Amino acid sequence: MATTIPAHPTTSTVNGLLQRVTDSDPDFRFMALADLLTVLNNTKQEFLHHDFNTASRTLDHVVRALDDQNGEVQNQAIKCLGPLIKKLPGQLIIPMMEKLSSLKLKNSVDNSLPSMAMRSAVEALPRPVPGITPARDVIEAYTGISRVLIPRFLARSTSSGKIVPGLLDSDEDLSSDSVDVLIEVVRCFGPMLAPVEIEALQDAVLNLLDKDRGNSVVKKRAVVALSMLAHYLSDDVLQSFIQRAATILRQPNLRPVTRRLYITVLGSMARSIPQRFGKHLQELAPFVLKALGDEELQAQLEVASEGDDNGLEFNDVREAALVALEAFLSSCPTQMRPFTDAAMEACLRYLKFDPNYAVDDDEDMESEEEEGDEFEEDDEFEADGGFDDDDDASWKVRRCAAKALYTIISTRSSGDLLDSGVLYSKIAPALIKRFEEREENVRLEVLSAMALLVRKTGEGIIPEFSIDSPLNEYSSQPPQSRKRRRQSSANGASSFALALTSSNLAGTGLTSPTTEKVPAVGPRADLAKLTPTIIKSTTKLLRGKLIPTKQAVANLLDDIISVQRGGLAPYLDQIIDPVIDAIKPLSSSSTSASLSVAGGNAFATASTLRIAALRLTSDIAKNHSSSDLQPYLSKIVAGVVGVVHDRFYKISSEAIQTAEELVKAITPPRSRYTAQMFKGELQKLYDVIIDRTTANDADAEVRQKAIHALGTLLSRTSGAEGASLLPDQKRKAALAFLLERLKNETTRLAAVRAIDNIGALSADGARFAPEWTREVVAELAAQLRKSNRSLRGSSVMALKHLVLSPATKGTLDAAGVESIVTALTPIIANNDAQLLGPGLLVLARLTPEQPKIVVTPQLITSLCDLLQSTVAGSVLESLLILVTNIGQAGQGKALMGALLKDVGITGEPATVGKVIGTLLVASGTSAGVTMDSFVQEIKANSKDQARASLALAVLGEAGLRLGPNFPLPPTLFLDQFTEEFDKASLSAAVALGRAGAGNVSVYVPAILQAMQKVGNTQYLLLQSVKEVLQQAALSSADISAYSTLIWDRILAATGSEDNKAVCAECIGRMVIIDPKNYMPKLQTLLKNDSEVLRAIAVQALRYTLPDENEVFDALLKSHLVDMLKIMLDDPVMEIRRHAMSTLNSAAHNKPELILGHLNQLMPYVMNETKIKPELVREVQMGPFKHIIDDGLDVRKAAYETLYALMETAFSRISIIDLYDRIVAGLSDDGDIRALCNLMVSKLVLIDPDETTRRLDSIATAFRTTLSTKLKDTAVKQELEKQDEANKAALRVTLLLGEKLKSALNTAGSTVWTSYWEWVNKDFAPQLKALRDESKEHAA
Repeated sequence: MATTIPAHPTTSTVNGLLQRVTDSDPDFRFMALADLLTVLNNTKQEFLHHDFNTASRTLDHVVRALDDQNGEVQNQAIKCLGPLIKKLPGQLIIPMMEKLSSLKLKNSVDNSLPSMAMRSAVEALPRPVPGITPARDVIEAYTGISRVLIPRFLARSTSSGKIVPGLLDSDEDLSSDSVDVLIEVVRCFGPMLAPVEIEALQDAVLNLLDKDRGNSVVKKRAVVALSMLAHYLSDDVLQSFIQRAATILRQPNLRPVTRRLYITVLGSMARSIPQRFGKHLQELAPFVLKALGDEELQAQLEVASEGDDNGLEFNDVREAALVALEAFLSSCPTQMRPFTDAAMEACLRYLKFDPNYAVDDDEDMESEEEEGDEFEEDDEFEADGGFDDDDDASWKVRRCAAKALYTIISTRSSGDLLDSGVLYSKIAPALIKRFEEREENVRLEVLSAMALLVRKTGEGIIPEFSIDSPLNEYSSQPPQSRKRRRQSSANGASSFALALTSSNLAGTGLTSPTTEKVPAVGPRADLAKLTPTIIKSTTKLLRGKLIPTKQAVANLLDDIISVQRGGLAPYLDQIIDPVIDAIKPLSSSSTSASLSVAGGNAFATASTLRIAALRLTSDIAKNHSSSDLQPYLSKIVAGVVGVVHDRFYKISSEAIQTAEELVKAITPPRSRYTAQMFKGELQKLYDVIIDRTTANDADAEVRQKAIHALGTLLSRTSGAEGASLLPDQKRKAALAFLLERLKNETTRLAAVRAIDNIGALSADGARFAPEWTREVVAELAAQLRKSNRSLRGSSVMALKHLVLSPATKGTLDAAGVESIVTALTPIIANNDAQLLGPGLLVLARLTPEQPKIVVTPQLITSLCDLLQSTVAGSVLESLLILVTNIGQAGQGKALMGALLKDVGITGEPATVGKVIGTLLVASGTSAGVTMDSFVQEIKANSKDQARASLALAVLGEAGLRLGPNFPLPPTLFLDQFTEEFDKASLSAAVALGRAGAGNVSVYVPAILQAMQKVGNTQYLLLQSVKEVLQQAALSSADISAYSTLIWDRILAATGSEDNKAVCAECIGRMVIIDPKNYMPKLQTLLKNDSEVLRAIAVQALRYTLPDENEVFDALLKSHLVDMLKIMLDDPVMEIRRHAMSTLNSAAHNKPELILGHLNQLMPYVMNETKIKPELVREVQMGPFKHIIDDGLDVRKAAYETLYALMETAFSRISIIDLYDRIVAGLSDDGDIRALCNLMVSKLVLIDPDETTRRLDSIATAFRTTLSTKLKDTAVKQELEKQDEANKAALRVTLLLGEKLKSALNTAGSTVWTSYWEWVNKDFAPQLKALRDESKEHAA
């Protein structure tokens, strides 16, 4: 039946459709309504606003169609209702409400249709947005709700004066649909409802709960309605309800049904309004805990033993109480602290509540052994479906108890009950005992809670760098370390040799993992004590038949290994066999049976179990020593090899990754003395890896992991110790396969990383064929021109490791070297920091062998271009190594000429001076210039600051490198000092310091002598002292003869404001150089009466923290916390700000020194994050008043420290207290808001559970930020600042909405949902731009 809707429908079109809506043929009526729906959806909002008659007739026809005899017509009418209401003029809202609310069906048996229609109508009406003044159409919609619908709920007279029965008053046929209408009204119009309306609706809903009659569905929906209304209750009405609930729950003979309902309401309200409800928990929590008390339990058990009660009502009340308790614990954790012990006891009491399956709590371990067979029988019994939930619902109570314990662990572990030992002394043993739980759903919750406790134990442990990790993870980019690099150009030739040795690049961490010493006390010690019991219980479960349980156990064991970094060596004999069995494919019959028991759980299938078992096997091999693994290696290898060819690519991929870990365990240096015993196993692994590498039908992910595994195998068998494990013929074949994969576009990146691995770890034991090396080098050089950044980065690292490897020594011919130089020259010119450092090192290694081929005019030009940009850090160090080798190879003259002519003063004088000075010393007499040339340059250009600065920097670097052989006196530099601190003076000061570090006995006395004179030159001399101390720390120059005098001179110079920062840095340097003598002096300064000296001491301590010095760290360990406490408690606010920055630095650079004492330091940080009213003042500036917060700077520093501690010591911080301060910070100053936004975005991933609980508070803060309206007189900076604040809030909003989508669907947060809808409506363009930006960034 074709439709005849015109392209641009008018009201005449609608009138024509209305005639067909009353047709006798239901098909015509249906199609007419369908066409009407199309018209309404495709026309503008004001389509019917100016034709009252058509709008009224359309409404009448649609309402009449709701009572159609045909069900499909009725459904179509419901669909039309929403779009129609959006097009109706405001005058028709009230009549529409009256018609729908008084609708009585005559032709339909579906009594829910009127309620469905009203819900659609309410949802379609324009609704208010909190914080924004309602528009006219919103007010008209609310008027219709207030005059018609709310009186209809309450059985009062409507706007027409008629009194009709209330929607919530029917005793017989009241359905949950009526309550759903009320929920929709509150959800959409809650902010506009008058207090009297809220109170009346609440009373009506409470009457539903108090009625004896009424089905359970209605009462459950009434509980939801109450939780929705709670958002808008005034404090007095909320207090009145609390008193009513307390009075009812206090009644001695209260019916179980009523008690359950009111307890459920309390739990629902705790989730709905946690901040307001938390104030009443002191009064309400005892009612819930009483329901879970031992007294009532014992009374029920006595009644049940006499056979008078089946316990259904008792179980329902306990289940509701445990759900409410979980809501209290998760939503109001701070207010529930006083009830912690009672809550844990209640949960533990009902965790073992199983009245129909009595077990002696005091049974010994021997009897547990005997029960292993019984557990197997229980599995079979469940699989046969012989257990009926209707016969015994106590499992629901136990499941709720396990969930509540999960919440306690989630909210009260970090820095709280975990550190105090309560979780491991009380909760963990009970959870382990319930591993034998006969009901699958409960057992999974118990295992989940135990796994969470184990993971919480491991949070915040600082991972140690291990070269066992895949090479691409650490070699493709520099390590993200804030520590100062110890290598420096000051170290002379020894540092150059160190930087270029292959052994240094290969690392020294390839030894076999050793059992880590477990701490004597603390969570990890508690876990270690319980590990034997855990293994004993989980081994039984692993041998069972239930897939979800076996997968949960495998994940739990994996968590234990991750936290303990092994720790299961004594129990491998119990674990290995069942784990290998879990890896093997199951028969179809056993798979289906197991899945039926699990209820078809999509998260635990036969495939996911096998993947979890493979991952566990991989972690066992990775974290346990080879000697512990040797008895089981043959069995493990056989099991893994058997599934490498699995048809499911995820299983095959995981098996390849596990095979790679087994290769590491079998080969040296982990198995240095026993590797020969397992040549057969290594051969099997080699065969399957090669097969997957060369198989074109294998999945891309499988092929890539196989290539990486092949790289690991070849790298472990290319050293001196492992070369005999693999025949040369097979090694050559494998290298040929890698070369083939290197030429393939889809596998190129994986092949590059594999070759990188081989090059980094190879040694003289296995030489690479010259043809292979040259071809690979040519391919790698070609990749440096590709656009793929990851490929370029990996290629340059592979090239570096190959060139530096002893296995390739002498294999590169002149053509190969030339191709490398040709490929690297553009990289130097482009100044790509990712590629530059490794590229310069490659050239440095090739220079001594082929200097004339390497040092080309093009390379010299590129180096000159590079020096005209910013060069620092590791790139500068690599450049200095290259320049040194060029000079020593006799090729420095051309480079020196280019540097002086083409770069000169156009580059940064300090950097260019270092390069020229290094080249000058390395070249000797072949440089083409002498030091006298630069001395004359200084004298001739006394007024040319740039040229003088460059000459001074060159001579300073030459003085550092020549040491006592440096012929120039200190006066050359001192004569350049002026009173203005100009560029040349500062360059002279730094050059004096660098030369002084090379020749301490001559230069330092001259510097100290000059410091005796009072004047502006003291600042310059302090810069010289700082440079001397810095180079002395790096090159171990002896300044002990002058250290006391230096200390005194530094303190004497602290009186000037300009000198304070430099003095603090110098003091810090002296403490690092000689901690034994100067650490006590620093502690004394922290207690000095002078505010200036205390502030300098605090900054000096902060400066020492990024440095790596074992002697200093050992001494600092015993003093750092006490020093931090002294400075954090200082009465001067500015010193406390510096102290916060010092703690921030400690958290970043030396977290291990403060982790154990955070409970003493955190109160200071938390206190400083609070706004102090006494520091906020109002200042009159002309006609305007400005608010100034003197505590803002300290508060910013405190939030920065909190962020640093969250990153490095999350497990030691109470997540409750942390989130309280973050939520408060979201409404603070702009910089603090930005930090808190960043913390929320990280906590989404770190602790999604607590983030979900805080969504309402976060939404409220974000809504305030986004609703801020600036004045018309706002300047450009204010507009930009507000725009950035809005963008940041929206960015975090998107992240929360995407990452917590599943949790939100389950939990249902009203405030967040309302905020999310508002943001998506009012900020749609901004959200779209942010989504597009995120996609581009990901791409």
